[in-house]
Amino acid sequence: MSTNSTSQPASDGRGGMCCCLLFLALPVVWLLCAPLLPDRVAWLPYGLAAVIWNGTDGQGGISHLLG
Repeated sequence: MSTNSTSQPASDGRGGMCCCLLFLALPVVWLLCAPLLPDRVAWLPYGLAAVIWNGTDGQGGISHLLG
């Protein structure tokens, strides 16, 4: 019975961070591009966050869950 005795390179712990770079770069890219975009498009993230936080009627959303 043979075993695989090849050595594996040691992990430095940074392998999982590459997927997070996209989410970190999106706000930076948005802030750099916002002056070039029309007003309705530039304010879209803020409006979307307000709807998620307050709900479409201003009475629900995530803020309702927190009190």
